[in-house]
Amino acid sequence: MASKIRTLSLFNNKGGVGKTTLSTNIAHNFAERGYRVLYVDCDPQCNATQLMLTEEQTSELYAADSDPEIALRESLAKTVYGLFIPLREGEPEIDSDIHTVYSEPFQVDVLAGHPSLSQIEDVMSNAWQSALSRETAAFRRVHWAGQLASALEKDDRYDIIFFDVGPSLGPFNRTVLLGCDAFVTPTSTDLFSFHAFGNLARWFEDWVTEYSELQESNIASWQRFATNVEEKLRPLRLHGHQGRQLRYPGYTTLEYMKKKSGGGEQLVGAFERFRNRLPAEAVRMAQCLSQPDDDYLLGHIPHMHSMPATAQDVHSPIAGLVSKDGVRGTQLNQRDGYVAKIQAVAEAVHDRLMAQKPTIFPASSSPAAHFRH
Repeated sequence: MASKIRTLSLFNNKGGVGKTTLSTNIAHNFAERGYRVLYVDCDPQCNATQLMLTEEQTSELYAADSDPEIALRESLAKTVYGLFIPLREGEPEIDSDIHTVYSEPFQVDVLAGHPSLSQIEDVMSNAWQSALSRETAAFRRVHWAGQLASALEKDDRYDIIFFDVGPSLGPFNRTVLLGCDAFVTPTSTDLFSFHAFGNLARWFEDWVTEYSELQESNIASWQRFATNVEEKLRPLRLHGHQGRQLRYPGYTTLEYMKKKSGGGEQLVGAFERFRNRLPAEAVRMAQCLSQPDDDYLLGHIPHMHSMPATAQDVHSPIAGLVSKDGVRGTQLNQRDGYVAKIQAVAEAVHDRLMAQKPTIFPASSSPAAHFRH
């Protein structure tokens, strides 16, 4: 049976492209559509946590005790870091008894981030290398995100999980992708964002090949000794099993440095040039997953100037900003324009994510061979 819960990450190795602003506002849009949303902050910078939760909520998470050592230990257990405590102790399974905090303005549950997540990079790096050596316990560790989604699906708590990640191609972010049904790449129309997008596409080609080999070798190890292989695999939500496949809905662009032309807006020449070179890289990424040549542009997001900072100050989605938050006069019209752009992108993401029709692969076929299909 195909999974009911959906998992999505906005993923890029380049910072400064509006990833967190976009992902949190898309999550809010999904919540307004009636979906039960969990937002998991896997970025050690914790920007999404700071945006979505109030000072009182973050204080309760990170500074509930006057003793700094006790406060630290409690914060580790009450944030996303708590998932990984058993993995750090050598266990193959996460602690799925999570502590979430409800963000009323965004209408989503938040599994808060933690600065100590940077330590998990080494844990996942070691697990990845061990899994390449067919250590099946390590193979289960790198699929921690799939374990989380399976546990929450069993409890019927959420319809969709958003994973926020930092700008990195490191082992930790790779393991997030393993638990995702789809990923979107926010980018920008400038030289360095273009090169970063191309770098991501090249990296993704190599990663797909490496992961396919890793998955196939570990399943083969299980099949040599275990009689309940499918039971072991089910909680991991592997691509190529139970109709699951990683999909690439597309990319967005953050656009700024605009000028009026004939009453409308257009990019300055240099930025227009980079915008026109992004589609080929997106197709390259999609082809790694055997998706057809298509238009993978999900929409353009305008540079919102100081408005994201205002939203951060009052812990609100862009759509929720009002006069008392300092948004007045012409800024209200600007807000409405920004909201319309965000909603258009959210709708495109929603339609491509929810329209996926999983294919059930025959039990006799190789699951790794279907990673691209």
